[in-house]
Amino acid sequence: MSAEPKDKLFRKKRSRTVIDREVQYGVVWKIAVHWMALFACNSIALVIWIGLFEQPDVSWKQTVVDSFRRFLPFFVITAALIPAFVLDTLKLTNRFAGPISRLRVELANAAEGRPVRHLKFRNNDYWLEIANGFNTLIDRAGLTAEQNEASNVTK
Repeated sequence: MSAEPKDKLFRKKRSRTVIDREVQYGVVWKIAVHWMALFACNSIALVIWIGLFEQPDVSWKQTVVDSFRRFLPFFVITAALIPAFVLDTLKLTNRFAGPISRLRVELANAAEGRPVRHLKFRNNDYWLEIANGFNTLIDRAGLTAEQNEASNVTK
């Protein structure tokens, strides 16, 4: 964390979990695919292990049935945890999607010649130094809403 004055950081909770659908859902999708692949590979490896070392004299069909029955609680708990992991991933990605979304809005304002507001990220957001650099840049360039209002008053 940077040595920023406390007034530049704030702790307001986010009102939305999804800020940038493309980025956040892309990350969630990738993690979900990895989670399902890991689950499938572990399940297959478990059945093979049981078939080869614990029940070598039983048919593979019976081994699959026995494995499913034996490890059903594990399968249920694993499946039940998926929504929690998805929500936690969305909250984590919000910490970088939110700041970049705000930066994108203010860059568009600058490009269109509209007043630009200082960026204020939450304490636990990523890229606090981007906000500091952006704020310094718009102050030097005279693009802030406050500077525009002051110049309109003097005219």
